[in-house]
Amino acid sequence: MSDFSRDRHIGLDLARSIAIILVLFSHSRFLTDSPESYLFLTVGAKFGVELFFVLSGFLIGTVLLRQFEIGLNTKLLSRFWLRRWFRTLPAYFALLVFIWIFLAEIDYLYFFFLQDLVGGNWDLVPVSWSLVIEEWFYLVFPLLIILCSFFNKKNAFLFSAFALLLVSQFHPINEYFSCSYDSRPLACFENEIRKSTFRFGSLGFGAILAYFSFKYDLKKTLQRYFYFLVSLLGLTSILLPVFCYQVVSGETARLFSTPFAFALFYPLMGFAAVLLIIFLYSVEFKFPKLLTNLISYISITSYSNYLWHMLLFNYLNSLSEDFFSYHLVIIFFIASFFAAGLSYLILEKPFLRLRDRLVP
Repeated sequence: MSDFSRDRHIGLDLARSIAIILVLFSHSRFLTDSPESYLFLTVGAKFGVELFFVLSGFLIGTVLLRQFEIGLNTKLLSRFWLRRWFRTLPAYFALLVFIWIFLAEIDYLYFFFLQDLVGGNWDLVPVSWSLVIEEWFYLVFPLLIILCSFFNKKNAFLFSAFALLLVSQFHPINEYFSCSYDSRPLACFENEIRKSTFRFGSLGFGAILAYFSFKYDLKKTLQRYFYFLVSLLGLTSILLPVFCYQVVSGETARLFSTPFAFALFYPLMGFAAVLLIIFLYSVEFKFPKLLTNLISYISITSYSNYLWHMLLFNYLNSLSEDFFSYHLVIIFFIASFFAAGLSYLILEKPFLRLRDRLVP
């Protein structure tokens, strides 16, 4: 366990742990006898993914800011991409090869993260839509920074982050209206907006947070505005789930027009995720060693968990007639965390070590 707790930020580990657990709880509801009774868990999963996005934008933004201070060039850019690909591609490609060999299913578009841009097929790896957004963010964001630096080098990073935020919000505006007139608006919203390749809004939120964290001391700022932040986070945690539940249950027309609700859905979750990350990043947590190790384990294996848990879900779902539903949920969680640790040790960790040797 000690391998999972060395030189880590416990607050950010806690954020990752919260995110993956929310996703697992949401998907596990379909193993129960009445998944519709647990519809509220869907809100948690959607927030969990946005929390992953904001955290990724924050961490990647911090890395790019440091390199931009040195002078972001083709050498540093290629180094950045190689380190990202060593981190994300081995476990993902292993999953695709596993599905190819053992389930006899293959779609070559998945290897190039084109499953949305060409065909819109998510059946092979349903969770891959978020990985597509992440990988295209890694590719597009640094290029955008370099482009903006030709016009205004001092503010290139901030302009690029705001551009991602605004474009991802205004680009699908026609989709908000078309989905509202669709016979199945939530299905339309799910496929045309949620899984859009360039939905960079929450990643942009994270990058903006990275900029202000890089320029200013978040911990000192928090001390000055601690009670305001906690109050805002508390109010958001009460109001946001109510609004989001209205959206996922298809009852948006009761409070807002459907296009307006769709347009607010992800920005509000992204904003809430920013508040949570500021809080978790800035507060000094003192947990018992066992709990710290557990949080670190869940965090560091969260990527593998996210990749593999749906295969476990599909297998357990096929056994649903032989088990009580709550037994399946317990087995699902135990198996997911075990498989995630195995994947990390066999796939992720060796490639991370290789990365540090080849691209230090």
